[in-house]
Amino acid sequence: MNAVNIIEDYNKALGTYQRISALEMDPVQRANIQRKVGDIYSEISRQEDKVKNYKLAIAAYQMALEAFTLENHPAQRARVQKAIGSAYLDIGETEQRAENCRSSAAAFKEALNYYLPESFSTDYSEIQASLGVAYRRLAESEEKVANCFLAIRACTEALKFYTFKDYPAKFADVQINLGMAYTALAEVDAREENCGNAIRAYVRTLDVYTFDRSPLVYASVQNNLATAYTALSKAKEKATNCWRAIEACDEALRVRTKERLPFAHAATQNNLGNAYLTLAEAESGFENCRRAVDAYNKALEVYSIEKFPVQYALTESNLANAYLVIAESDQKFDNCREAIKACKEALKVYNLEDFPEDYADIQGCLWVAHSSLADSEYRAENCILALDACQERLKVYTVARPEQYASCQKDLAITYSMLANVEDTPEDKAWDCKKAIAACDEAMKFYTPKDRPTEYAEIQNLLWTAFTSLAEVEDKAENCRKAIVACQSSMEIYEKNSHDYADALKNLGYTYVTLAETESLKENCKLAIESYKSALEVYSADIASFEHAEIQRDIGYTYLLLSDVEDKAENCKKSVKAYKKAFKAYSDSTREFESVRDTRSAEAREKADKCQNAIEACRKILKTSRKAMDASAKKRRDTKEA
Repeated sequence: MNAVNIIEDYNKALGTYQRISALEMDPVQRANIQRKVGDIYSEISRQEDKVKNYKLAIAAYQMALEAFTLENHPAQRARVQKAIGSAYLDIGETEQRAENCRSSAAAFKEALNYYLPESFSTDYSEIQASLGVAYRRLAESEEKVANCFLAIRACTEALKFYTFKDYPAKFADVQINLGMAYTALAEVDAREENCGNAIRAYVRTLDVYTFDRSPLVYASVQNNLATAYTALSKAKEKATNCWRAIEACDEALRVRTKERLPFAHAATQNNLGNAYLTLAEAESGFENCRRAVDAYNKALEVYSIEKFPVQYALTESNLANAYLVIAESDQKFDNCREAIKACKEALKVYNLEDFPEDYADIQGCLWVAHSSLADSEYRAENCILALDACQERLKVYTVARPEQYASCQKDLAITYSMLANVEDTPEDKAWDCKKAIAACDEAMKFYTPKDRPTEYAEIQNLLWTAFTSLAEVEDKAENCRKAIVACQSSMEIYEKNSHDYADALKNLGYTYVTLAETESLKENCKLAIESYKSALEVYSADIASFEHAEIQRDIGYTYLLLSDVEDKAENCKKSVKAYKKAFKAYSDSTREFESVRDTRSAEAREKADKCQNAIEACRKILKTSRKAMDASAKKRRDTKEA
């Protein structure tokens, strides 16, 4: 019988019951009629106008409940509540998911007051399975942890009777929903444990839904497995689990071809892109990022903005992230530009009002892209665009979201400090530095040395940058002292002999030298030299030749500065010695960089030449000093002889 004939038969039955309902009858008889009307509308909804007919079914069921009270007609009431729960669950697939899932769960829970497991094991299991779906879907909109746990509990109850032996298909369906609930829970709680639970649930279904017997469901499960393996890779065995995710995607794509199942094909391509992008974090090289880009672009062949706007925006967002990863090490300009283009496409859908979280994520990508571009071109323009992106994120991440708010403030501080370096006037530079300092102060409200030591140290480094830059245009001594305090605060967090600690020592030395130009030259130069020498304990010539060269160069300059007020000849000799070590280390770095085609080779060669020039300058100073000393000695001898 075709769908048209089925609907005609249902409409005939519906007409009969509606005529009967016009007759005089007692409330229970009328309630039975309304229940049957609801059942008919439910059946019609499976053929056409699902939402409309389910709503008509619910209206009929609600009228039946007026007579089917819990005290007098518990069986009939439970049956109707079960039907109402199913209707709301199906409507929720199309509209107002959260509201309809809540209504569905409430109806199912009341039905369970009657359908107890010891008396109605089949109905009990069926309702628990449906309840698991309702809670899992509700978790997508609100109270994710609580609703995921409720979904897991409901699925677990259903599986007490839906065993693999007795009900293989129902067993597998519940396992799929259970896996989806665990995967969702893993996003916010116990990632490794919940991803493992999800994977085990999905694998159990593959004994029922094989490639040969149930290819469509088999492919769907493989797609879900890919999602779980990618999520698990972020907790352990990144490369291994990413390859498992890729293998699962390949299995799914055996069925989910673009021609046969375009929408499902695009979803799996998106998953494949995510797996390759995560794999790129574990296995170096551009190939995995390029594969991710290729997969996302294949998804976009299906996900048009007109037909699938949300999926389109999500894929463009993923594509932006992939381009940003590639930009870290290859063709920064081109890939950042591609990332920005993808972000702008995503923002055609992800607006602030309807998708605040996604909007903020895209603004974060734009910040990264423009900040990266600012290192190589149009620094001021890209810094301003990066600042705009930060301010847009702060429309979502207010102080009510402390972690995200503090992170945005940190990004603001970074960007203002970058912008300060290219301002045309001292006033503009000072303004940028003060904005950077204010952003750091905001972040420090949430980053304490005890609770967030790493972030606290990072903010202290940003404060050092801002105060050091501010010292160039106003209150040099005061701002240098503030920079020194910030530097010392970060050193209290870092482990001694770590690179972070050594970098802080380098910064400290630089600030002491700057302060020496204003006050206590002798004392501050010696403090700078002490800091630099301590940094050399980490950055030795054989381990880090370029960093070693940088520090030796700074030591050379500081000794030269010190020679103006103390032991000119001796300190010039020490300066020459340090510059020679810097020259050798820069030369070694040049050869090292050239061997691996590192673009820093030209910089290292140029700095080696500057060290050679500094050595010659120091030697001239020494020669002049000796002549002056000889002339002075001769003058003393002549005076004595006279």
